[in-house]
Amino acid sequence: MLRFRPFLILFVLAGGLLAMGFKTVNYLDGDAVMAKVKETHGADSEIDIIKMVTVAGTNDPVTRTLISAAQKDAKGNFMYLLRFLSPDDQKGISLLVLEKDGGDVDQYLYIPSLGPPKKITPEGRSGSFMGSDFTYEDMRKEKPGEWTYARLEDEQIENTDCYVIISDPANKEREKITGYTDRVIYVDKATFDVRRIEFLDSKHKLIKQFDAYDYEATNNATQRPHRGEMKNPGKKTDTVMVLLNSRINKPLDEKFFSLDTLQHWGPDQEKIIADLQPPAAAPKTP
Repeated sequence: MLRFRPFLILFVLAGGLLAMGFKTVNYLDGDAVMAKVKETHGADSEIDIIKMVTVAGTNDPVTRTLISAAQKDAKGNFMYLLRFLSPDDQKGISLLVLEKDGGDVDQYLYIPSLGPPKKITPEGRSGSFMGSDFTYEDMRKEKPGEWTYARLEDEQIENTDCYVIISDPANKEREKITGYTDRVIYVDKATFDVRRIEFLDSKHKLIKQFDAYDYEATNNATQRPHRGEMKNPGKKTDTVMVLLNSRINKPLDEKFFSLDTLQHWGPDQEKIIADLQPPAAAPKTP
């Protein structure tokens, strides 16, 4: 009796396809795509000057300038400092984020008129950062250990072929902190630039959407978007961030990321900001 051997047939078919010239390709799963994003755009230190414009309904736009600094410490944890430079009534307001061993973080908000920095509770990290469409938790870099990734069907964003990754909080505690049940991340297949992030609630309804534009090389190497827009359709608000200047992989003194620096900002810190200010435009020839 002739016995049916399916595995043998599959082996023969595979050999025939290869003989015809078809090539196998490496399939990138969700983890591999996000690892490639980190490899391509990761930096051990970075400091940016950003213009942030928030529009709410028919109200006048609120324009602010801030610095955003991030740096890896000796243990491999990141430290973050955001500080408003303008307008005058918000100058000095700062957010300090210190990652700790084991994945937890400490966050502190400093408002000069209210005294010493106040620690933000885990529940408060999903709140709006200074009335913008970004939360306190949004101001941190993507940390893969806090999320799980799976790849969906590829799509196009503005004629750009993208990997589509669905990202879930690693556990219920992370979901509570972030305020998101899922995020859908669109990654440029050619450059591994993140083009779009959709933030979803427990009913998979869109909470808000972030789009990144105008990627350009910084320090002649690492790509950064020079404009990003976060839209919140439910609140009918829109926050645009424009990158004015950036410095990557040129470390700062770790004291820059401290509670003491928040309260005693001085000439050393002002010099860092002055050196980072974009050059003034050349006067036009009459």
